[in-house]
Amino acid sequence: MDAQIEEVRQIAIHNIVSFTPKSSEFFHIFLKHAKTLCKDLKAMIKEDTTIAHDAIRALINLSGEAIVCAELDDEAFIKHLIFEVIISKTNILSDLGAMLLSNMCKNDSISGKILNMTGKPVEGLTTTTSAIGQLADIFLKGTDKQYNPQCNFDFLASVFATVAALPLGRTQLFAKDSHGLSPLSKVVCFTEHPSVVRRGGVITAIKNASFAVEHHTALLDEDDINVLPYILLPLCGPEEFDIDDMEGMPEDIQLLPPTKTREADAHLRETLLEGLILLTATRPGRDYLREKKTYPVIQKMHLAEENERVQDVAEQIVNMLMRDEAPEISEVNEDEDDEDGISEV
Repeated sequence: MDAQIEEVRQIAIHNIVSFTPKSSEFFHIFLKHAKTLCKDLKAMIKEDTTIAHDAIRALINLSGEAIVCAELDDEAFIKHLIFEVIISKTNILSDLGAMLLSNMCKNDSISGKILNMTGKPVEGLTTTTSAIGQLADIFLKGTDKQYNPQCNFDFLASVFATVAALPLGRTQLFAKDSHGLSPLSKVVCFTEHPSVVRRGGVITAIKNASFAVEHHTALLDEDDINVLPYILLPLCGPEEFDIDDMEGMPEDIQLLPPTKTREADAHLRETLLEGLILLTATRPGRDYLREKKTYPVIQKMHLAEENERVQDVAEQIVNMLMRDEAPEISEVNEDEDDEDGISEV
């Protein structure tokens, strides 16, 4: 009898999933009963894998709504999702869990809980205790299914992008572990990853983190995060640079092959350029970008660019780098959410 009941429950939750997309004519019914429904779905995530799979899928479909996120703003549930579902070497639902977490953390209260959450170090994965630190480690070590053979953790990039828009999130992304590495230093290398989800989230995280002017030194330091090559590489195409221009450029962008392709997504090109603008907020930042021959890269990119909005942002960078530094340009305060029309995402 127990087996029959379990089978009925599996069939029931599987059928429920098909009614949870926003396009469903029954979507409003789920929202109306969000409190009861979310309580049951959260409990089901701790059950048999088949039931848990469909419960997470249902919550992913529903979690774009504020009323549902309010019901998911539950510390015990968030902790289970992060430490038992996502940060796992064997859980086949880790990617679905990461997708759900990326939706949930758009709720500021949930993001706050994530940023204040800690867990035990995981052998073979991480020695850090902060949730964000552990998520960064599994994002780095788990890429392309190298840690969990069933999951790639790409959707965690969206989590980093979202929390990087918050002051506490930026503080944690720059906080160094016992090895002297910050979570942000572990994720910036994916700006040319084949997965648009992974690289798009990372590019947005870099831009949002760049609002923290006091951390620009760490961002640009070649012995620390060294973010500039990871911003410039996706902006480079097959064009050749003059020998004089290459002198001083980051080594990673010198002598690129003729098969090199530029970031295909116009929005991501714009986001990369906006990150560069933020890095010109201080005189040392502008001087460093000049020293590393950022201007020739933007010049080549601008000549090949067809999107007018992206062209406009590229021109803003050129103006910042080529303008006379006397008199001194006023510096940006980190509390400002808008620099030349740039806002956190």
